[in-house]
Amino acid sequence: MLSSAPPTMDPRHILRAARLGWGGAVMKTVTEEPTVDPRTRLGVLRREGKAIGMNNIELLSRESLKTWTDDWIPKIKQEAPKDFIFIASMMSGPEPEGWTALAETMSQTGADAIELNVSCPHGSPEKHMGAFIGQDPKLVEGVTKAAKKGTDLPILVKLTPNVTDIVPIAKAAERGGADALSAINTVESLIGIDIETATPLPIAYGKDRKEQFSTYGGFCGPAIKPLGLRFVSQIAKALPDIPISGIGGIENWTGATEYLMVGARTLQICTAVMWYGFSIIKDLTKGLSSFMKRKGYKSLDSVVGKALPKITTWTALTKLPPIVAHVIKDNCTGCKDCVIACADGGYVAIQMRDGAAVINEEKCDGCGLCYVVCRDNAIEFIHAR
Repeated sequence: MLSSAPPTMDPRHILRAARLGWGGAVMKTVTEEPTVDPRTRLGVLRREGKAIGMNNIELLSRESLKTWTDDWIPKIKQEAPKDFIFIASMMSGPEPEGWTALAETMSQTGADAIELNVSCPHGSPEKHMGAFIGQDPKLVEGVTKAAKKGTDLPILVKLTPNVTDIVPIAKAAERGGADALSAINTVESLIGIDIETATPLPIAYGKDRKEQFSTYGGFCGPAIKPLGLRFVSQIAKALPDIPISGIGGIENWTGATEYLMVGARTLQICTAVMWYGFSIIKDLTKGLSSFMKRKGYKSLDSVVGKALPKITTWTALTKLPPIVAHVIKDNCTGCKDCVIACADGGYVAIQMRDGAAVINEEKCDGCGLCYVVCRDNAIEFIHAR
């Protein structure tokens, strides 16, 4: 599915995605009043020229609740394929009445489910909304109960990663009556500084429209996938019976498979669509189908949670396994990255010989640093002789 974000800002975007094969969409979040965003509002983190993460200071839908409920949602439901799932996303303050009223309104639109946004990390918390609510278990439980009071539709609660422990928040949502959980929203961040002008990024403007400012935003993209996998797996292990919609850094079928294997039952994608377009769904579905066929998986359910039993505690791991690194000579280009890394950050176990890296097994500690820095898939791990 498409997650709640710019690619779901209006019927044109959502219907285009539906026709290209997406299974569903979570609309851009609405609240009682539409919002206006600063310009610019997107910043990027790059490594060697390639974008690996994005920061945004964008808030909610610019369109009114009435536009969505009276015109846009009926249009989407009428024109999208019959099996396309439309999820309404909404946000209100800490008072339960707002959530009940919004849920009642959304229930009359034909939406298939409702997602509660209690996790936006920027702008909204200043108004006692978004992550202000999502970081407090009592508030999460309360607004979930309030929303359930106003609808018979399934309720998903979208959780924030900006907490020390996500499990108490997830349990609070479940106590409040959540039918499913979405995890995660973006990570609060400061994407960078323009060092020439000492101005934080992305560059926006103050009230006078002249002086440049910025603020903390929501970090997303492939760089946050490790966080998303952590949070989804923790929720899945603590609450095995509640469905989870996995979000965070998915940009290809392998990332999608990883989320399924840690317990997600549905997947939501935003940043990859913003960077590469709606058509990525073709490679996602094709790649996942081919993988399942190759591995003998008969259904998606057989993939879900497959990795969870192998996620254990640190104390349960043996501390001195007989594993050492080994160089795949045919792949080694002689770049020396692993030699430098091992000399200055490892155990001085690698040297160059005849233009290729060679590992001294007696010195190798099996830490994996050489694997981390190798760009040529030239490192594997073997049992020590």
